[in-house]
Amino acid sequence: MNQSKCFHPHALTFAVIAASGLSNSVAATELEEVVVTATARPVSKLESSVSVSSLSGEGISYTAPRSTAEIFRALPGIRAESSGGGGNANITVRGIPLATGGSKFMQIQEDGLPVLEFGDINFGNADNFIRYDRTVGRIESIRGGSASTFASNSPGGVINLISATGEEEGGSIGISTGVDYDEFRTDFAYGGPINDTLRFHIAGFFRDGEGVRDTGYNGDSGGQIRANITKDFDEGFLRLHFKHLDDRVTTYLPAPVRVKSGGSYGPVPNFDASSETLHSPNTTNISTFDSYGNPQNRDLTDGIESKVDSFGFEFNQDIGEGLTLVNKFRTSDVSGSFISPFTDTFGDYGPQSAQSMADTICAAALDGAGNPFDCSTTSVTLAESGAAYDGLAFVNLLFDTRINDLGNLINDFNLSKEFDNGVRVTFGYYYSKQNIETSWSSWQTFIQTVDGQNSEYLHITDANGAALVNNGLWTPSFLSWEWDLQYQTTAPYFNIGFDVGDKWAFDASVRYNTVKANGELVSSCCGGNADFDINGNGVIDSNVEDASSSNGFGFGGGVINLNRGGASVQRVDYDSDDLAFSLGGSYFLTDNSTVFARYSEGSRAVADRLLQISGALTSAGKLASTTDGYDTVEQLEIGYKFQGAEIDFYATLFDTTTQDTQAEVTSGNTFIREYEATGIELEGVWNLDNGFQFTGNLTWTDAEISSDRTNAAVVGNTPRRQADFIYTLTPQYRRSNFVIGTTLQGSTESYVQDNNDLKQDAYTLIHLFANWDVSSNLSVGLNINNLTDEFVITEAEEGSAAVGDIIRARPLSGISTTASVNYRF
Repeated sequence: MNQSKCFHPHALTFAVIAASGLSNSVAATELEEVVVTATARPVSKLESSVSVSSLSGEGISYTAPRSTAEIFRALPGIRAESSGGGGNANITVRGIPLATGGSKFMQIQEDGLPVLEFGDINFGNADNFIRYDRTVGRIESIRGGSASTFASNSPGGVINLISATGEEEGGSIGISTGVDYDEFRTDFAYGGPINDTLRFHIAGFFRDGEGVRDTGYNGDSGGQIRANITKDFDEGFLRLHFKHLDDRVTTYLPAPVRVKSGGSYGPVPNFDASSETLHSPNTTNISTFDSYGNPQNRDLTDGIESKVDSFGFEFNQDIGEGLTLVNKFRTSDVSGSFISPFTDTFGDYGPQSAQSMADTICAAALDGAGNPFDCSTTSVTLAESGAAYDGLAFVNLLFDTRINDLGNLINDFNLSKEFDNGVRVTFGYYYSKQNIETSWSSWQTFIQTVDGQNSEYLHITDANGAALVNNGLWTPSFLSWEWDLQYQTTAPYFNIGFDVGDKWAFDASVRYNTVKANGELVSSCCGGNADFDINGNGVIDSNVEDASSSNGFGFGGGVINLNRGGASVQRVDYDSDDLAFSLGGSYFLTDNSTVFARYSEGSRAVADRLLQISGALTSAGKLASTTDGYDTVEQLEIGYKFQGAEIDFYATLFDTTTQDTQAEVTSGNTFIREYEATGIELEGVWNLDNGFQFTGNLTWTDAEISSDRTNAAVVGNTPRRQADFIYTLTPQYRRSNFVIGTTLQGSTESYVQDNNDLKQDAYTLIHLFANWDVSSNLSVGLNINNLTDEFVITEAEEGSAAVGDIIRARPLSGISTTASVNYRF
């Protein structure tokens, strides 16, 4: 390979469009952008034998994002479902399944290290603990390829948020506000050289408001500050970095949605799930219990509460004799909480008229002596006012989880040698320790009004006035789970790369992953409760308080206490290992076009969800014969890259096979499956001389469930939420002091569940953006997300339904508009 096409790791040039203002039209080649994520050495995008894309600055604002996950939707091949609000997103790539929440096969990184070792921890998705702001210089994604061997637990790929580091002095201060929703946000950034060898960057944000959906309280509140300082040496650098995140966002779980047709959905009476929530100021203060039966108060406004304090460093140094040493280290304290209403059914108790709900509850309930209630008449009133009510009602199964410790310690060391004959070798060693200490306690159920503006608790009595639902409370406590787990991951890895002439480059890499897991899961469900005097009158006088009663769906009153009998303990004490490898090569057709091919086999440790798979672990916590503790992804890629003066074009054909051992704690569904997918990714940029620019990407995927150990009926079906085509297209027009454009993001139809019955129709979301430089330093902007207010669901609890039925689903947010002002200095 021509030496002019190689890059020294300490002299990189990035094409970053500053978030703080307009720039000239971006050259299609983006200054020979350098790839630094999940590769043996920094190389140009054209030279690399992987599928890579990046977003930076102004280009991110064009997607009018309302969360970090919405930014990821603009990356080729990435499916990022952001219907959960500012966190709790589902993220995957290239037909790899979205079997549960989080980003199981796609690793999310900050500056080359994982945010969390596992991206799909129960109630602890990795995207909950990152925020995009002006600390980020650019976002880089690798799909497939060397992600299997140069990153941990990432066989599908990597999304890496790369920090700005203050190469040039300057800063910005900006404010933004919701025009048609309640949120105010302030951003700042400043950085630059301190002297000839020392530079810094510091940035962050603070915001407060309801968010894009009406809650009746300020549920999106908090901020972040991140800073780094870099000492440059003649042949390298040392960088220290710090992060403090203390933020909370309202999270949206499945809620009542009306089926309008076989693939179209909309609001139910008095509630639009795309613009409203069933959170309410009437229900924010909750008296509940911990896992050991102790009373405590919880606040619904906490939503997803994310707290991170991290410190780390990156050392990169040419130590002579062609040797380069790189070490990345970070230690993070991570904690928070997750609390939100979830619409449940418990069989016959789905969203329905309040009177029907009351009659159904009464008919099935028994008092503490086993006697039925008098259901000749039932009464339903608003708990606060006592007024009669017969609108829609729903069962609020309150998800209430305390994330006590998801902290981690991560180190990635590698040593590279480049020989005179052009052969390059890299040896590395990766280490991480990931804690999972989470309490999912109580699982209270309430009966509430379906009201997007002011949901209230309901009080339900029988003909004699006996309370069946006591001021909203139906069941005070019937489930508790306590995870206390530690995962130690180690992985030596090795890469060799070499050139053949000026046109060919090849590389091969291998990684040996080992995970050591220990700890326990203590749980109790659906029995073993004790009587509890909830109202404090000294008497056990209602079904809610009496553990011997039955509330109508098989559970009684009273409170769970894990210290009492009936608690189950699953020990965890096992080691597991897996070998990953990747082989690839590229060929320069011309100076500005290449082809590449790569085959890789990567793996992902199943982690905490393995504990929910029946029979996966022995009573002593060892792996049983049903699993080896890892899921694998095999990928074959063949690609073409072209970079011209006006046009960039990239195409990658892929074939993927995924093994998935999965458990969905909320539904109890578990399965061990294999998926197959074939497809093609297209990405391009076209700059015209008249000020117009077109950027876009499109991914076609043909995926199926190829095997399932427990449910043969789904074999051959399309995986849920997998569309044939997904795309992002951005035409824009710019002049020296303004830019205007639109981003079109869409999908063809997809099935909402694996039974392949109920669909979401094809859709296109239209986002508008405009920015005007009032002066050389001051700019104003406006962006509109979902201009046409499309009602699109990304997931549904039901896989089948008739027209007119009410199902439980998560829609994307409706139209929202943001105005901003920014000053650069």
